[in-house]
This record gives sequence, structure tokens and C-alpha cells, in this order.
Amino acid sequence: MDHGLSRGLTNYGDRDFALYLRRSFARSMGYSAQSLAKPVVGIADSGSGFNNCHRHFPELIEAVKRGVLAAGGLPMDFPTISLGEVFLEPTSMLYRNPCPWTSRRWCAPSRWAPSSSSAAATRPCRRS
Repeated sequence: MDHGLSRGLTNYGDRDFALYLRRSFARSMGYSAQSLAKPVVGIADSGSGFNNCHRHFPELIEAVKRGVLAAGGLPMDFPTISLGEVFLEPTSMLYRNPCPWTSRRWCAPSRWAPSSSSAAATRPCRRS
């Protein structure tokens, strides 16, 4: 079973070449061969100097990274959008879950989906 950086490779027609490219790019960022063999855990970071609600995220991200390392994984954080409600016009709702305003039958889980529901990712949108 593939894990770590050997999982989900880009298809260049040669698996070994794709793995070589991925490892060489990762090694150039300072990762060791031992760390690259671990399962990769992505950490979404919406911290921003623009959004005061997320000002504690740098410390939180570092704590999550320590936990991932302790559990035997390789933490990699990546940036994502940070919505500052007071700076958006007319509202940040326009950037959140678009399911209620679209005609799609199926929608991705949203912050309103019950966390205990295992079928949240495939449940139909409810419209009034």
C-alpha cells in the first residue's frame, strides 16, 4: 500500500520518475528520506494578519504539527481562505457553503452538517 509521498502520484507514464520528482522537490525543502516515508497529514491554515479571529492560529498550527509528529506522521500546512466578517461586504456568507443557493442535488459537507452523521458528505441539500 502506498503511503507518504508515494501516494497519489502525478501520472507521467513512469511511476518511478514521478516519485523521483516529488521526492527531489520535497528534499529541496529540507525533509529527510525518513520523514518522507511517513504518512503525510495536511493541516489547513486560515491564519491571517487581516482576520483577528484567527490570530491564535500560528500557535495552534505548531501544536497540531507536534501532535502529528508524535503520532508518526509528517505534518504539512497549507494556506486557505480567511474570512474576516467585519471587512467583507455585504457579508462573508457569500464565501461560505453555496449549496442553499445552487441547483445542485448533492453538496459537500458544511459547517451546518451534523458532525455525528456519517452520511454528511452525500446527503441531499434541503431547500425550503
